[in-house]
Amino acid sequence: MGIEERIQEELALLSGKHPGLEVAPDGRWVKVPAYPLPQGWNRTTTDIAFRIVDPPAGPYGIYVPSGLLFNGQRPNNYSEPVAGVPFPGTWGVFSWTPEAWTPGTTAKGGSNYFNWVGSFGARFREGV
Repeated sequence: MGIEERIQEELALLSGKHPGLEVAPDGRWVKVPAYPLPQGWNRTTTDIAFRIVDPPAGPYGIYVPSGLLFNGQRPNNYSEPVAGVPFPGTWGVFSWTPEAWTPGTTAKGGSNYFNWVGSFGARFREGV
């Protein structure tokens, strides 16, 4: 399976769970709209973005529109503004990587972006 086929497989998995998924023209940046946030954040939902990288490299960063606070405080391991996000607005980034990244020959056969996006909830539950 080639890289582009793999990306399409990853996007199909993600779009099944996240309606309204948006892919940037480069085909590598993805925006998930209205990701739910737990109590304490200054938003109930936020858009999130991330970049798909070539396997076996693993992903890095949870990109969110700037201004996200937890109980009025800027979260740890978070920087804003950041450049390079191809979606409108000003963005910040949480330092976040998968605990383990072992992609299989298909997106369903190992580590994938569907599960990685699901892990964002763990970071947001940490709060600051």
